[in-house]
Amino acid sequence: MSNSYGSIPTSSSNAGASGEEGKSSKNTIFAALGVIAVGLFFFLGGNGSSEETVTGAPSAPGTDVVSAVPDAKHWPGVLQKIGGGAAGNMFPTTTAEASNQGWMKSDEACDSLLGEAWLFGGELAINSPVTMYFTPEVGGVAGVVSGIEVDYYGSMQENLIGTYFSEERTSSDGTYHSLAVALRSDDLCDTANPATPGNAEYIAISPSMANQIVPTHEDSPELQSDYKEGSCLQGMGYHWFQDVVGGPELTYEADTVVPVVPMYDSEDGTLNGIFFMATNAKQTGSKPNFENFWDADPGLSQANTFMDGTNPFCANLCGGCQFTGSEDGMFATMHWFFKVTYGNKESPDYEACGGAITACRNGFNVLMEYPNPNYPPKN
Repeated sequence: MSNSYGSIPTSSSNAGASGEEGKSSKNTIFAALGVIAVGLFFFLGGNGSSEETVTGAPSAPGTDVVSAVPDAKHWPGVLQKIGGGAAGNMFPTTTAEASNQGWMKSDEACDSLLGEAWLFGGELAINSPVTMYFTPEVGGVAGVVSGIEVDYYGSMQENLIGTYFSEERTSSDGTYHSLAVALRSDDLCDTANPATPGNAEYIAISPSMANQIVPTHEDSPELQSDYKEGSCLQGMGYHWFQDVVGGPELTYEADTVVPVVPMYDSEDGTLNGIFFMATNAKQTGSKPNFENFWDADPGLSQANTFMDGTNPFCANLCGGCQFTGSEDGMFATMHWFFKVTYGNKESPDYEACGGAITACRNGFNVLMEYPNPNYPPKN
């Protein structure tokens, strides 16, 4: 079926064990690091069950989770997407990679909060509605990724203009509003010294406006108090949402959802990635030839049903969910992963959600609670 979340089949027959093996390897690595650092062994991860229901949902990570040891590399070292049009699904993390993949440096002045702007094919367009930002290349040393900006053509959350979205802008394809995320907090326009590796994970939404810092670990007190926990989806991780009106108490109005959603590893709680959210369909192409960088056409349905050939947007949450207010009954997402969590079950970072296609720690089963052609109706 055509949907934006290709990893959420409406039946549970294909949750693979290979993702569990990858996770097991990763947990061993983290445990070894813990022994070296503090002389303690921490058991990371879920219960190892291969059950493909929410009963196999990994428990929430505790405060004693071992953090990754800094390795003097730049973060993020990986940018993976779902789809991506002509740009593919692995995006550049250095200016050298960007040049090789068809990105061109813009003539815009360096933005101190985001870096130097690069455009795919050298132009702003509805089919390439992303600006990637990098630190400057210095002395032959490539610059590194420092921000991502997404252009929303057509409908967007107008009440968030000036806090999350830019004022109206214009390209040859029409008017749009932009939403940016900064990925570094150091000097992004330094032309005398290359960017320093070993930078901490950092996400700031709309740094020139709301400047909202996203927690980079699931046990963060700010995440636990200010966001609402959602579901774990294979290849993605646990989703956490926030509302500009209710904070962790979602109003389920499309216009009040913070339009950048973080996702976390189901075993060690580290940040897997984020997605940009739109309150109407944005994809200009269709499978298999996606034309822009939004996830697969047609998007996620506002209706809580799998019966129409799409996945419901509420599959990202764990019950009590019914959104209203989307322009066309659809939501669009644009995922960016900072590890290879999606698609490749051989990756040590593949997100398996404890073996469940979709998992909720409260026991909610998305696949069975919403009308689904592959499950019998509830009595």
